[in-house]
Amino acid sequence: MDINIIQTLKEVSDHYDLPGSMKAFTQCVNGHINDTYRVLLRIDQNTEKEYIFQRINEYVFKEPAKVMRNIKEISLHTRPKISDDDCDIITFLDNKHQKNYTVVNGDYWRVCYYVKNSVAFDYAEDSRVLYSAGYAFGRFQQLLSDLPMEKLYVTIPDFHNTKKRLDAFFEIVSLDPMIRAKDVKEEIAFFEKYRELASTLVDLLEKGELPLRVTHNDTKYNNILMDRDTLEPLCVIDLDTVMPGLAAYDFGDAIRFAANTAVEDERDLSKVGLNMEHYEEFTRGFMTACQGFLTPKEVETMALGAIVITIELASRFLADHLNGDKYFRLHRPDHNLDRARCQIKLAQDMLEKYDIMCETVNRYA
Repeated sequence: MDINIIQTLKEVSDHYDLPGSMKAFTQCVNGHINDTYRVLLRIDQNTEKEYIFQRINEYVFKEPAKVMRNIKEISLHTRPKISDDDCDIITFLDNKHQKNYTVVNGDYWRVCYYVKNSVAFDYAEDSRVLYSAGYAFGRFQQLLSDLPMEKLYVTIPDFHNTKKRLDAFFEIVSLDPMIRAKDVKEEIAFFEKYRELASTLVDLLEKGELPLRVTHNDTKYNNILMDRDTLEPLCVIDLDTVMPGLAAYDFGDAIRFAANTAVEDERDLSKVGLNMEHYEEFTRGFMTACQGFLTPKEVETMALGAIVITIELASRFLADHLNGDKYFRLHRPDHNLDRARCQIKLAQDMLEKYDIMCETVNRYA
């Protein structure tokens, strides 16, 4: 057992008014960014309570205090609205100085309650998981639909500015630092063909035809804790990327992740496509929870968000391949090229199914 981490967890605990003393801890290894620990505190001989202690990755989040301020604003805004049987939004405990984070040995830490009998899915076949994820992310949008944007920091500028992402892609193509562009002419042609379409949402935002919303920006269904027995959504987690954005991007990124018939880096492209059953179940959950506040233009462009975000991610993967694989971690040669081709194929299948995607949104809107 790591003596240093035991001491650090105890120091973090000392900054909070937590009951009891630390009995045990385990590291949670399914996250890729922050260091997360499940900590068991013994209150008395017959009573124990579990918490989550998490160290924020400052390499990824350069200004953790701003990240935590955003989360604090979300907590303050939603807490009075959430009933006991509602899907919750993760909140972090205030320390003895009334901050929702604490600094120990130069590292930023935060503490929250452990959600009992919960499970998060990295892969799911059961369509109930898709409905629950859709409902949870839609409810998240609904609860925050009246939060003034000026209360939130933009923690990652232009995170989903597809126009700028594609500008950066074509700049890499023109520079071609690794002399790889000659081998991906067909893929480059795809982005040339759909560059204007992929810029549609940003264009509409700039014209004032789409409103900014409080968006999660990482809407994979493993960021929803669900009841292990009923699969009902319990809590939306991982709020580090929450900031002003477009509802269609949150909807679209969830679809890109949840409704692909293959894994994100599948090399056999015949396996890649849009799972319409999963698409419909997520859409049903999301639009049911979003009743009453989305504008007609948001509803009209919701399905387009899935295509746009898939094209955006594909361009980022291919740009990284052309630039020498500096951003996304590789697990095999040409991994980013495989990822890009997979996302391109998914986008192409979405384009073919676009009309029925829109009809599905309208049916549940």
